[in-house]
Amino acid sequence: MKMNKTIFLAVLLCLSPLIAKSQPNQTKTIYGKVTTLDNLPVCGIEISSKEAKTKTLSDSLGNFVIVSFKKDKLKFKGKIFNNQNVKISSETPDTISVNMTFATSNKNVELAIGYGYIKEKDRTQAIEYIKHKQDYCSYLSIYDILRNNFNNLVINDDGCVIIRGPSSLYASNCAMYVVDGIKVNNIDYISPCEVKDISVLKDGSAAIYGSRSATGVILINLRN
Repeated sequence: MKMNKTIFLAVLLCLSPLIAKSQPNQTKTIYGKVTTLDNLPVCGIEISSKEAKTKTLSDSLGNFVIVSFKKDKLKFKGKIFNNQNVKISSETPDTISVNMTFATSNKNVELAIGYGYIKEKDRTQAIEYIKHKQDYCSYLSIYDILRNNFNNLVINDDGCVIIRGPSSLYASNCAMYVVDGIKVNNIDYISPCEVKDISVLKDGSAAIYGSRSATGVILINLRN
């Protein structure tokens, strides 16, 4: 009898890994909200689970519900955003919050101001944009282009461009310059004929460039 019990235990130990493997993965329902910039809700973000193979979209308030395994990974994807990944475990709370950051290409900065991800009534950021002009060679300087196309700018003699609205009590009020995706200290060297398009960002839309962008950002793309 004792021998039979020993044999039974030995067989059970051999089979236990197979039994555990055959059991279905336990699922977990995750509730969450997707935001961007100043806690603005983002709709239309695709959320997918790697292991459970489920998918959903964030709604107009940024909310979503998805079923995943207790050990899984959620991927948050939007065409103008950097992808976000969230690991799921048994310790993960049932409610999570995910903040999406905009991909910092010039095209995506433009798209970030509209295209359905953020409701019109929720937008606190602003952008002005000029493009599709054949050339700017008729202008005397890069500052001449800015002065004649953007009404909300003040341009000082030293080349400091001030965007009306953003300001700082303790630092320079000059806007940040980003030329072809690279931050530069001045734009004096740019010939008007080189300019492809210009964007002026302020408020929340400039935040993707960091704390230095609090006074706004002048984005300039040059012709190749």
